Amino acid sequence: MKIVHICLACFYVEGMGYQENLLPKYHVKQGHQVTVLTNDYSFNKNYKTEKKALKNYVNKDNVKVKVLNRTSRYGWYSRFGDYEGIIESLYEENPDVIFVHGGQFIGLKDVIKYCKNNRYVKLYIDQHADYYNANIKSFKKKIAHKYIYGHWIRKACKYAERFWGVTPWRCEFLKDVYSLPKKKIDLLVMGADDEYVDLKNKNNIRDKIRKQYDIKDDDFLIVTGGKIDKAKNILNLMQAINGKENVKLLVFGSLLEDAKQEFNDILSKSKNVIYIGWLDSNKVYDYFFSADLVCFPGTHSVLWEQACACKVPCLFKRWEGMEHVNNGGNSDFIDDVSSDGIRLKIEELLFTEKYYKMKEHAESEKTDIYLYSNIAKKSLESYNANK
Repeated sequence: MKIVHICLACFYVEGMGYQENLLPKYHVKQGHQVTVLTNDYSFNKNYKTEKKALKNYVNKDNVKVKVLNRTSRYGWYSRFGDYEGIIESLYEENPDVIFVHGGQFIGLKDVIKYCKNNRYVKLYIDQHADYYNANIKSFKKKIAHKYIYGHWIRKACKYAERFWGVTPWRCEFLKDVYSLPKKKIDLLVMGADDEYVDLKNKNNIRDKIRKQYDIKDDDFLIVTGGKIDKAKNILNLMQAINGKENVKLLVFGSLLEDAKQEFNDILSKSKNVIYIGWLDSNKVYDYFFSADLVCFPGTHSVLWEQACACKVPCLFKRWEGMEHVNNGGNSDFIDDVSSDGIRLKIEELLFTEKYYKMKEHAESEKTDIYLYSNIAKKSLESYNANK
C-alpha cells in the first residue's frame, strides 16, 4: 500500500520522536511505501527555525521526503499555509492513503480536490492543536481556527475516513472548534519508538545509569526534562525534593531563557538535583528506565506518552482531557503544582503500597498502547477493516 504523510501545518524534523516521524517509520516497517510531503523549514535542537538543507531525499527509515516551498497564489490568504506542488506530488505518488498531520493550512484545499477526483483514497487527519497551544482566546487565532482553518477542515470532512485527536482534549477541540461530527473523531495516542525502548535490557540499563550518577538502589529517583521553561513547573519540582533524604531528581533537556537563572540558582543550592543537559531523543528512554518515578508537573509534551511506554510509574499535572496517560493505573495526577503540593504528592508515592500498585500496572500490557508498532496499526484500522 502507498501512504503519503503530509506535514505542512508544522515542521517535519528528522531524528525527533514526534508522531510525524514515527508513524511514517512504522508504516514502512509494516511493509508500506511511504512518502512525506513537508515544507522548506525546520528547527534545530536549540529550537531555532532554519531552512532545510535538502530538497528531496530518502531518510534512514526508508521514508521518501519531498520538500515543498511556500507559494503566494492567493495573496494575503496564502500566509495561512499554502504550498506549491501538493496536487502534482499526490498524482506522482498515487497513494492509497493520505495521512495529514494537522489540518491547519489552506493548502488542504488541494488535498480535498485530489480526494474528490480519486474517491478510492482514504484520508486521515490528525489533530495536535488544543485550547492551550492554539491560544484561541486571542481574537486573531480564534478567527483563523474557526473560519479559515476550520473552513477547509469542514470541507475535508466529506472525504475523511477519520479525524484522529492525539489526546482526548484535542478530540474535543475537533468537535467544539471545527464543528466536526463526533462519529468521525477518535483518539490516536502518541507514544514511543519501539526500536529504542529496550525493555529486555531495562534492568541492566537502569543499573548502569544509576551507577553513573551515584544513585543507590534505595534512593527514590525521579526523572524529568524536556524544554525547561516556567510553564513546565520543573522549578517547583526541584524545590519540592530539595533536602529530602534518599530522594534524587535527574533533569535532562534544554534551558529556556525564562527559567535559566532560577534553575541555576536552585541547582547550585541542592544536593538532590542532577542536571545532565540535552539528550538525543532516542536516549531519553534509557533515562526513564532508570527512574522509580517519571514526573512532569507542567504542560504536556510527547515525553508524557513516551514515559508511559517505558513501563515506569508516572506523575503528571492534571489537565482536563489528558487522562489518557493513565491507562488502568500506571499514572497519577497532581492537582496542586506548587512546590508544597508536589512535595505532598511525592510523599504519597515514596515506596508506598500505592506506588507499588502503580508499578504493577505500569509494567503490565496496559502500557503497550503507547508503542508506535501498535499506534501505527491502529491508525489504519478502519482502512484494513473495509478491505
